[in-house]
Amino acid sequence: MHVCKQLLLTTLSAIALSASANWLVPEDLTGKVQTLSDAHQQFIESGTAIKVIPEQQLIHALKTREPDALATMLDDLMGAAVEMGYLDTRDMGAAPLNLTTDEYRRLIVTPAELRKPKRDDGPFSTSRYLFPQSGVPTFGGARVAIWPEDLTAGDVDVAITGVTSNLSSGVRDASWAPDQIRALNVLTTPDSRSLIKPFEALTVVDYGNFGVDNMSAELSVPHLTEMIAETAATSTIPFLVGGDTSILFSAAKGLAQHHGAQTFGYLHLSAHPDSEQQDDHTISDKSFMFQVLSQALVGSTDTVLVGLRGQSLNPSNLQWLNEQGVRYHTMADIRRRGIDTVIQQLRRDLRRGPDRWFVSIDASVLAPSDMVAAGRIEANGLAINEVTEALRYACAETDLIGFAITDVAPMMDLSRLSLLHASSAINACLSGMALNKLHIDPEYVHPLARTRGR
Repeated sequence: MHVCKQLLLTTLSAIALSASANWLVPEDLTGKVQTLSDAHQQFIESGTAIKVIPEQQLIHALKTREPDALATMLDDLMGAAVEMGYLDTRDMGAAPLNLTTDEYRRLIVTPAELRKPKRDDGPFSTSRYLFPQSGVPTFGGARVAIWPEDLTAGDVDVAITGVTSNLSSGVRDASWAPDQIRALNVLTTPDSRSLIKPFEALTVVDYGNFGVDNMSAELSVPHLTEMIAETAATSTIPFLVGGDTSILFSAAKGLAQHHGAQTFGYLHLSAHPDSEQQDDHTISDKSFMFQVLSQALVGSTDTVLVGLRGQSLNPSNLQWLNEQGVRYHTMADIRRRGIDTVIQQLRRDLRRGPDRWFVSIDASVLAPSDMVAAGRIEANGLAINEVTEALRYACAETDLIGFAITDVAPMMDLSRLSLLHASSAINACLSGMALNKLHIDPEYVHPLARTRGR
């Protein structure tokens, strides 16, 4: 019994050392606490007691319980504290996270032996049936590619890749978006004007998911950068389906690594400027644009932001963007001038800029009525037809080198309308690319798509 009591006191002493602060006993209870045993006094005054019982409940017990009943209660609480605390003889130790290690990549990079498949290089089908049904869900039912050799051998135009990063400052469900969009399987919709089917005009593959470290956005950057640069080096355009918005820094960095920094423009549709300069993390969804511009991956005068509004829009952020020479269109200005006028100006901006462009969309740019599953949702955004119109033109009238959609949080929308609209945004860019490849004016409307009636 003495040994058990001593172990209890030793353990409680260790717990007391880890308590956030000593507890200041109310003056009217000081005398009563001093009548308790040394162990009970230490338990209360160290602050350990209020880690296992609400403070007001402890005060009530001290005021109302008789000495024997109070001692019994405190013994029970001390036992509970021991069970809740850490015992090196019982509990696993906690290893600190090493933010400088590259060892996490050992779980991402596939061993060389698996790069020797018993097949010819090139995209391959995962379907086990003759028609659209697929054995393994893929983006739009596309064939699969695994290695850069597959992209090169297949002369692939677009590699759609999931990036399951889940470190948003908003709703953290973005990691599920790639698989949910694959499952919905509506990416093969024909262009409503030209009636062209993007998946027939372009060679599109599902390039799987890129590995991320969901403990640290910073640790994901080297691998994502490498994979995006590797994809671009095959003359294939990476289409990234996030994942939270922090991945856009890696996307811009990977494209800059292959094409060269400041050799391309950047069009980003989002409610948020994401130019936070004093964020808690080096890389985050709130600061990625600041990092892209401050590291000169893209020229600031070749950067265009569309749809800005909401809580993160403040004079200091806009002033900083203005000083950098970034072109931006706030929702206030879009509603004042009209979306058609802004889209026409956007088209002129894209034509006046570099030939090559990286285009991305944060789901927050859409109004909640069209995208309730935005991870960082903001009221009064653009309608889905306005967004798809802008994306269609942007991807048709530029030499596109990359596309990304981020911050779709599927669990927020059980109707799956948000997934339908996310797919529509991807499809709009693919349609624009198809028009570009076939040298068709984006204003063209197929005769059969025109209004017919008596």
